[in-house]
Amino acid sequence: MRRLSFPLWCAALLALLAIASSLFLAKGTDLMVYYYGVRDFYTGVRSAYGPDSGISHPLEYRYPPPTYVLLYPLPLVSFHAARFLWALLEWVAAVLTVRLAIRTYRLRFSRNAISACCAAMLAYVVLAIRYENVQPFVICGIFAALIVAGNRPLWSGLLLALAITFKIWPILFVPWLFRGHRRKAVYATALWLAALWALPLAVFGVAGYWSLIMQWYVAMTKVAADYSGTYYFLGQSLREVALRCFAGGVSPRIVSSAAEAAGAAIYCVFVAWMLRAKRGTLWVWDGLVFLLYSMVEPYAVKSGLISLGPAILIGACVCTIAGERAPRAPRAVAARTLFLSACAICFLGAILQYPPLLRFLLVAGVDLWAEMLLLAAFTLWLLPGSKQAEPGPSLELEPVQVGDTT
Repeated sequence: MRRLSFPLWCAALLALLAIASSLFLAKGTDLMVYYYGVRDFYTGVRSAYGPDSGISHPLEYRYPPPTYVLLYPLPLVSFHAARFLWALLEWVAAVLTVRLAIRTYRLRFSRNAISACCAAMLAYVVLAIRYENVQPFVICGIFAALIVAGNRPLWSGLLLALAITFKIWPILFVPWLFRGHRRKAVYATALWLAALWALPLAVFGVAGYWSLIMQWYVAMTKVAADYSGTYYFLGQSLREVALRCFAGGVSPRIVSSAAEAAGAAIYCVFVAWMLRAKRGTLWVWDGLVFLLYSMVEPYAVKSGLISLGPAILIGACVCTIAGERAPRAPRAVAARTLFLSACAICFLGAILQYPPLLRFLLVAGVDLWAEMLLLAAFTLWLLPGSKQAEPGPSLELEPVQVGDTT
């Protein structure tokens, strides 16, 4: 019998994972919004935005008008087929992106670090599969865009432009392309964004497209002005946790504005630091930015926190390097402790399924606190004088050219 090659085994495994995900885990809640929302919009059954869009309030369709064109092929197959294909493509995107990161950044992991990484991601992976949101594709696209920005600027620009088109908030990653060797990807992103946002003109015409943009703007303004948690119940962003914890005797608008200002300040400080950092540490910054994204974006439901994946993956590698190079250095020990503590918190959030306790943890923002611990660990690794985040003779972590097989 002919022995199957690795790519065939990999394809078979991905197909099995997709089948298992579709049959036993996926509920397809968010996918239903895309599938039936797009189908019913084109058939005239539902409006594009507002309470009557998607599959009705609160599961409304909230992505910008160009996504109606990009998702047009989705309802051309049955919903069950769409669920399977969606799950399959999610697994393919995740595997290829992780493989690209490991190969390009030459990452390696100790057993403890990879165990912590897997434990931390357990809940987020399960929820991402269960709800079948577009978020896994967005995060894989952003991470891949950062990885190949230096030598594949057109592809990098396309991936980031697609992510911004769907979620808008991935625009927070654009400053990471302003480093000299990545700057061409900024221009590519701008060109692809212009092309993607001009695409609906050919479908809806100028008047129709403008009407869709205004409907989307009105709907999103309504969502932004809602402080009750109707749309994003128990979200884990800085803004959402602040609204739950501090809005008792203070105006929700004031709390929201203060949280947004704090998030903007944190983001700007780290952007300024990143732009002045050594190029050899940029691979670590590529992980840290996903923490900032998860904390600063105004809506971060737990099922969307697959966005922490790149940060935890990079953190596991740096934790491994720190254990090899400076196993007893106080800063390295503190950073490893913070990283492992954050992973433990994420894991506890996955296995503690007693409803009252789980609700208390979500109300208190357990995932946000884990993100803060991770951010503190990255900060210690990146402080001047730290050797864990820099490439060395034993582990060359300077990004290599994609396609280099040496």
